[in-house]
Amino acid sequence: MSKFEELCQAYAASKQADRESRQACLEFTEIFIKQMSDYFECPIELPQKPWFGDKSVLYFDLTIDLCENPANPETGDRETVKISLSLEKVIDNFIVTVWPLGRDFKILIDEPKHFEEAFEYIFDYLKSGYTGRSELASQEDPLPF
Repeated sequence: MSKFEELCQAYAASKQADRESRQACLEFTEIFIKQMSDYFECPIELPQKPWFGDKSVLYFDLTIDLCENPANPETGDRETVKISLSLEKVIDNFIVTVWPLGRDFKILIDEPKHFEEAFEYIFDYLKSGYTGRSELASQEDPLPF
């Protein structure tokens, strides 16, 4: 095999690994949204298609429609809150980052506790925007909006 063929082979293997990583991130995003929806017990929307940035990092926004009276959501005021996230596959883990604070969560796909830690942080982050205080002992009071 020539040096050129070796380079082409290395390039092809790299591109294949990148495609597989991107596909895994897209599939994980679907799982993350479903689990988050189950955790919050409400619909979680993906308002636009996720996009890849540098180094196969996937960026996406999620939205939750809040209302004054969840028993009768058609009455009272409503607000849509947006959660900005990024996702990167590292070996068998996924690193989910909550923006703008840049808080990372390492999630193994078959470890529900890892998902719950991220969801509890997102919940606290959003709630603190209305209450003005964080309920997570180790967190400063984030103000998302």
